[in-house]
Amino acid sequence: MADDVHAVTMPKLGETVTEGTLSQWMKAVGDEVAFDDPLFEVSTDKVDSEVPSAYDGVLLEVLVAEGETVPVGTVLAKIGPAGAATGGSPAPVQAVPAAPPPPAPAPNGEAAADVHTLTMPKLGETVTEGTLSQWMKAVGDEVAFDDPLFEVSTDKVDSEVPSPYDGVLLEVLVAEGETVPVGTVLAKIGPAGAATGGATTPTPAAAAPTPARAAMQSGNGQGRLLSPVVRRLVAENSLDLASVTGTGAGGRIRREDVLAAIATAPARTQAPSATPAASARPAPAAPPTAPVAAAVAGDREEVVPLSRIRLVTAERMLQSKQTSPHVWTSVEVDLERIEIIRQKHKAQFRKDEGASLTYLPFIARAACDALRAHPAVNASVDIASKTMTFHKFVNLAIAVDLDERGLMAPVIKDADALNLRGMARAVRRVGEAAKAKKLSSDDLSGSTFTLTNPGPLGSYASAPIINQPNVAIMSTEGVSRRPTVVGDAIAIHHMCVLGFSYDHRAFDGVTAARFLMYIRDALQDRDWEAELA
Repeated sequence: MADDVHAVTMPKLGETVTEGTLSQWMKAVGDEVAFDDPLFEVSTDKVDSEVPSAYDGVLLEVLVAEGETVPVGTVLAKIGPAGAATGGSPAPVQAVPAAPPPPAPAPNGEAAADVHTLTMPKLGETVTEGTLSQWMKAVGDEVAFDDPLFEVSTDKVDSEVPSPYDGVLLEVLVAEGETVPVGTVLAKIGPAGAATGGATTPTPAAAAPTPARAAMQSGNGQGRLLSPVVRRLVAENSLDLASVTGTGAGGRIRREDVLAAIATAPARTQAPSATPAASARPAPAAPPTAPVAAAVAGDREEVVPLSRIRLVTAERMLQSKQTSPHVWTSVEVDLERIEIIRQKHKAQFRKDEGASLTYLPFIARAACDALRAHPAVNASVDIASKTMTFHKFVNLAIAVDLDERGLMAPVIKDADALNLRGMARAVRRVGEAAKAKKLSSDDLSGSTFTLTNPGPLGSYASAPIINQPNVAIMSTEGVSRRPTVVGDAIAIHHMCVLGFSYDHRAFDGVTAARFLMYIRDALQDRDWEAELA
């Protein structure tokens, strides 16, 4: 029947994505398909993603071949009921919503309808996997609707996930620290008084991989299943997977394992460009490299694994330095007039807004205006396509410290449309959301310029690393009373340094200097009291 045949379409893997390339089919026509089995892999200009099946059944027909690029929404294949004939033209299909997986049998004979499965949520359109950082409840604990249940970390955001059900946590299927694909069953919640099943860890099947699953393996993967992120990191860094120890379930190699291997691998030297003469000569044998020994703690030392946020930060900072030729410059700013305004209005501002009036909103407002005046600083560079994109809006990222555990850079969208009070509210909102782990993936994406603010800790000058794909980042340093020349006299004013790191591919030192001069003059000369009122 037509109702039993489902269409599989090209998914939309991002707000601006309009098409995708079908890289690989993980199943062949005639194969049985289970809900959430990896079905195919899609490549876009932003991400490579494995797409799981939304249905149970049999793959009846493949309509788009590997390597073809088609628009979002194009029908790629048809899935029908078990036993259906394949290869022909089945009955007309309907692109109906995915049916949820059938509930697992309930322990001790409880009705299956009373047992709910919890799966790894999709915390962003391009997110394909997540790390279960922490369980907030233990097996046997009562769970109320909307209670914080577990914490998930992805490469974009850390989020607390609330329970969608009332009941008792019957069983935990994924342990803390495990990285699993979106849609993986994490736990089961049943009715109050139900018997619990304990905490278990799923192990992969020992059977030989099917041809479809073999497509998921890297050439040197020794038969192990690898996520797209792991495969990309392995390929980019020419790693031999035989030397990588998997810490996931059943020895699965996780992103953290690959990053740790990259960090400890011997530095690779870049081969010189080949010439006819050079290619005719055999390359000299490389000297043997001693293996890097695992870190061993001394009597007064402790070796601990790097957290996910530290590993992600390491990867991104290294990528940024490799991508952009960083240049640093700075300017000193006299904030005395702003300090007078702050002192005059701080009591009323706290009464109105419930927070202090800091220097940061003033600097952020001036920076937004400077970005509009100097569009090359509010841009991104694509060397591969030999293009530069000028953004006609300002999405301002603000770096937030998470109690020395790492940094997040939540984004204030359309920050150039905010006045001083609006900017102060927005800065406070994203900071509080970051510390409370309430940020979504969207809150951390789309920035066009970044501010980092070590000033409250008394820093003098910083050279921050650019937040890709921005072309610049500015640090706001500590404000202190210092002597400065005012006219023909010397006065003691509130002074600070603004540090500015920029991508020399996008613009030159003249633009950087003029950008900082614009901000300096705005902070020193603008009628901020009128805007504050």
